Amino acid sequence: MILGTLACQNSRVEVPPSPYPLSADRFTVDTLAGGFVIPYGAAVIGDDEYLITDRVGKLYHYTNGTLQEIQGMPQVGSFGIDGIPAILHGGLMEVSLHPDYASNKLVYLSYLDPDGLARVVRFTFRNDTATRFDTIFTTRNLSWTGNGMRIVWQDSSHLFLGVGNADFSTADQPLLYAQDFENDAGKIHRLLADGSVPPDNPLIGNSAAPTTIWSYGHRDVQGLVYDTVTHTLLGIEHGPQGGDEFNVIEAGKNYGWPLFSYGINYDGRPVSTISEDSAATFTVLPEHYWTVPTDYGGQAVAPASLLKVEGSKVADWNGNYLFGSLAYRRLMKFNRETGETFGTEIEGRVRTLRQLPGGDILALVERNDLTQANGMLLRIGRQ
Repeated sequence: MILGTLACQNSRVEVPPSPYPLSADRFTVDTLAGGFVIPYGAAVIGDDEYLITDRVGKLYHYTNGTLQEIQGMPQVGSFGIDGIPAILHGGLMEVSLHPDYASNKLVYLSYLDPDGLARVVRFTFRNDTATRFDTIFTTRNLSWTGNGMRIVWQDSSHLFLGVGNADFSTADQPLLYAQDFENDAGKIHRLLADGSVPPDNPLIGNSAAPTTIWSYGHRDVQGLVYDTVTHTLLGIEHGPQGGDEFNVIEAGKNYGWPLFSYGINYDGRPVSTISEDSAATFTVLPEHYWTVPTDYGGQAVAPASLLKVEGSKVADWNGNYLFGSLAYRRLMKFNRETGETFGTEIEGRVRTLRQLPGGDILALVERNDLTQANGMLLRIGRQ
């Protein structure tokens, strides 16, 4: 156990200072497993049993300290850096359990196929081998850019799926896939558990019947939370250079990308094609956004995953949201009521956060050295 802070292992990359004040929260951190490349998705079966995806195309079964690869995963597109497989975009992403997993044993998996299409499959596994694969969703278009592809369940019959669209759009050369109803990128989709279209989905555009599209105008939603108390879908979303967003996601609404953004393109050119006042008339502006001030126009925090914490032994986290900052290599805490953001002393590119039945927090941390597969699975709590 480590009290209060976690140093990056085998780091060749200096961790930048937190862009927001560091909290004084106290916690313990236990490294449960290592050797991952880009650990991305986690599904909690029990306090000591989880499924973990690595974007290079591997799914692992962690049980009481033992990590075993599950065989039979679909092939994903990849390329190599210094002999270590890497994923620029996509790969094997979210893993999620059906709410009735205890009885039906169904596991859901999102990934980017080598053909460039984003897919969701469901399957069962036995003796660490996947069986009964069933493809329930495939995008109609190539989806190479920014596929967060997070899955969150509304109830045992309905799931939400994000498909990203992080193209390099600028005001003089806008790429409007997220605004195109014939394109599945830049959308939140709502599906029935078998992949079919819920009849109460919204009518989008001139559609005469519901489609899978729940909301549109998204850039890259890297974290989704469904609040079962308020029946609200919440998302955290990458902006370009600055303009990362916290959104309340409602049926049929337009979230503006790339027509309006609080961020700028990576080369400093503006992204927005309309003003904030114009955007407010027909799109949903974020409830909160992050742009870290710099002398070159602002920096993104690059948020990954989103977790509302309740019942944690780390009392200062309860009622707050946690997310990872990929740009600043740090676990962050966000108070939605006050709008305040804090850094924590947990360092690393935190990709995914999950809360265990007993209250502890699981965190998946990417490798910090491109020459090694040294991503980690952490358990955070308080003794």
